[in-house]
Amino acid sequence: MKTLPIVGYGQAHGYLYIHSAPRVMVKNIEWSLEEALGKPCNLKWSLQPLNPGGLRCELTWSGPFGTGSRLASALRGWHYLIFELHEVATQGGEGVMYMHTPELGLFHSAVGPHGDLLINENQIKRVVVENSNSVSVIKEIENLVGKSWDVAIEPFRIGRENFLSTSDKLSV
Repeated sequence: MKTLPIVGYGQAHGYLYIHSAPRVMVKNIEWSLEEALGKPCNLKWSLQPLNPGGLRCELTWSGPFGTGSRLASALRGWHYLIFELHEVATQGGEGVMYMHTPELGLFHSAVGPHGDLLINENQIKRVVVENSNSVSVIKEIENLVGKSWDVAIEPFRIGRENFLSTSDKLSV
């Protein structure tokens, strides 16, 4: 039976993808992340072809529960960042996902152990009570699952996958 590799050794672990950051902000971003993590982080930045002058990086982290929230809080103040952050669900609990773009701001959602976004009954009740037609109900539910953020970040995800697949190939 194949098992998934353990990413972190702390109580919580996760992934941070900074899809685009201005070059001039890189050191400040690193300082913010190091302060939130309480330890140095050695980020490897590469060019972001979808945003000329922008850079991208990835970070796998581990630490106490709530580290994802501290990282998202540290990054949300940097207006020009496009990032997503995942704190993986562990020990039967819920994980957390954050997505940020300059135009939309910060999105936050609880994530179940299988990677599904969790919407509670109070959120659904509010949507149904406050909206009179099905079009507005659908729009509000799309907001609850972060559709606008997902659509805005998807080209960067595809670009990342293309970059990883071409960088793994050997040229002969």
